[in-house]
Amino acid sequence: MKMCNALSSNNDVTLLTRGKKNSESDFSYYGVNKTFKIKKFNFLNIRILSSLFFSFFSFFQIIKIKPQIIFTRNRFSLLVCLLFKKNKIIFEDHSPPTGFYRYLINYMLKKKLTKIVLISNELKKIYSKSCPNIDHCNVIVAHDGADPMKIKDIESQIINFKNNKINCGYIGHLYKGRGINTIINLSNEIRDISFHIVGGNESDINYWKSKTKNNNIFFHGYFENKFIPPLINQFDILLAPYQEKVFLQNNLNTVKWMSPLKIFEYMSSGKPIISSNLLVLREVLVNEKNAFLVEPGNIIEWSEALHRLKKDKALRSKIGNQAKRDFLSKYTWAKRAQLIIES
Repeated sequence: MKMCNALSSNNDVTLLTRGKKNSESDFSYYGVNKTFKIKKFNFLNIRILSSLFFSFFSFFQIIKIKPQIIFTRNRFSLLVCLLFKKNKIIFEDHSPPTGFYRYLINYMLKKKLTKIVLISNELKKIYSKSCPNIDHCNVIVAHDGADPMKIKDIESQIINFKNNKINCGYIGHLYKGRGINTIINLSNEIRDISFHIVGGNESDINYWKSKTKNNNIFFHGYFENKFIPPLINQFDILLAPYQEKVFLQNNLNTVKWMSPLKIFEYMSSGKPIISSNLLVLREVLVNEKNAFLVEPGNIIEWSEALHRLKKDKALRSKIGNQAKRDFLSKYTWAKRAQLIIES
């Protein structure tokens, strides 16, 4: 939705997707203007059948719309793209392909794709090993992004902290490898800082709540996407304590190639970030320039970084402002859309 919104500033965009046919709520949920059209296909959530029928739906919609460019993140739909000889095809991928898709994408890279978009340089390196035909295609590395903070986001108050402490925030899923245990351990060590965790489903929240009785850690649960910017803006320090293995809901470990939305949403706020020092994150974050990078799970290092930022307001401003400058120059959705279309 965010990328469609960005692309629509200079293009006529139609999003083909699956789901219930209530597009108005989609625009509201993501907090984007109605600047593009949405065509939805709703079918039984049976993986192969759903993909097959969605491909038929996409085929007929493409014939009807007659686009100059087909931009897809759906691997199965690449089969449909084979049928359109005159269209430019841009394919975006967020993980290395395996099995059948490895052979399909490798073929498409040489014969059909105009561009392939990958979310990190590390993913490009991994991709080149499984799909050697990548050398025949225009490869664009475009990290994920975020929208700039709006005035209403800066002025809104979603959480009433009810304290005068430094408030540290984590926003995101509570899956394995996201570092929630690190935040709990920090709440044990530093009692004069409040730690806030936003996100997660009920079972995950209950699991992590059972691991701590501290009165300086708070679980706020899930918020719709449109509330995330003002939430982020309320915190003094933002935490991204990824571990050495980071899992999605399907148990895919993405730590070697990921480009977390959270990092760019954090950067947009101008607040200081403490993040795990992972190779792929160093493509965006520079230690003591636009973030503090510390070893995953090393509570001593995390505590030291927090203490430095807690006692030095000028340092918090310096680090946060540099992150925001870097974000505005390279990592907004608008900048990302421009890079993909113009490269």
